Order: sequence, then C-alpha cells, then structure tokens
Amino acid sequence: MADDTIDRMASKGVSEADHVKTQTIEALEEAARRLRNTDISVSGEDVKKILHGVQDKMDNLKVEIGAKYHEVEAEYQKKVEPVEHMICDHPIPAVVVAMGFGFLLGMLISRSRD
Repeated sequence: MADDTIDRMASKGVSEADHVKTQTIEALEEAARRLRNTDISVSGEDVKKILHGVQDKMDNLKVEIGAKYHEVEAEYQKKVEPVEHMICDHPIPAVVVAMGFGFLLGMLISRSRD
C-alpha cells in the first residue's frame, strides 16, 4: 500500500515535471522563432521585449515548479510522518520487523540463486 502511494506520488511528480519541461521548451522555441523572424533592422528594444517576455515566462514556470515541489514534498511528509512516529514510539518492534523482512528477503534471494 505504501509502495503504491509512493509510486503514485513519484509518477505525479514526473508527469508534472514533464509538463513544465514541455512548457519551457515551447517558450524557448517561441522566443527563437520570434528572433528568427525579426528583421535585422529591428531595434534593440524589440529584441529586449522578446527576451523579457521569455524571461517572464521562465520566471512563471520557476514559480510553478517551486509550488509543485512543495506540494509533493508536503504530501510525502504527510504520508511518511506517521511511519516515523511509529518507529520512534516503538523502536524494538520496528527493528524486529526489519530484521524479519531482511531474513525473508535473504532467504528468497538465496533460493532464487539455486
């Protein structure tokens, strides 16, 4: 169950990162297209406007990425915090369970090699 939640959170984060990456690529392509289409006789002010437009888009994307990062981090902490408290409140059973999982995993690995 916890693995599914972590996988879903990771998938959501990756898909959102891909979306932001796509937006960044589109903004840069648009700026490059505008710069290619500008006439050489165009003043430096026009080029500055294009570059400032791209800078504004990049700043917006940076803010969006930061917000998404904090959202994913808060969700992760919300899921992990109860487990951390349980381990801190009951350290001996937590160690025994971890040892049991390690033992079972070791048995499975050793049998798969045979």
